[in-house]
Amino acid sequence: MSRAEQMSESEFRTLAGKIYARIDKAFEAVDPDDAECEISQGALTISLPDGAKWILSQQPPVRQLWLAVASLGRAYHFDYDTVRDVWIDDKAPERELISHLSTLLRDNARIDVSL
Repeated sequence: MSRAEQMSESEFRTLAGKIYARIDKAFEAVDPDDAECEISQGALTISLPDGAKWILSQQPPVRQLWLAVASLGRAYHFDYDTVRDVWIDDKAPERELISHLSTLLRDNARIDVSL
């Protein structure tokens, strides 16, 4: 995996913004009674009907995106893979952000969204 630490903060924020926009756009097709997505102050928050909030946040100093799923007691840290053009879990390189988030939403929140 190509490490993204060498990218500038501006490049990092641009890439993070693109992934946020992709996820936010996908949630336009989701009934707001099932889930809502909001981007605010560098974080993307997915709010579920049971009150759970899943938060994807930017961590510029380490050039990572962190996904916190408190309702499941889990947190994931994703590095940008410049070769594959995807965000990859720093502990499980086979875990890619978009596919993992899709699986978590489907399996734990019963939300099928095309990210």
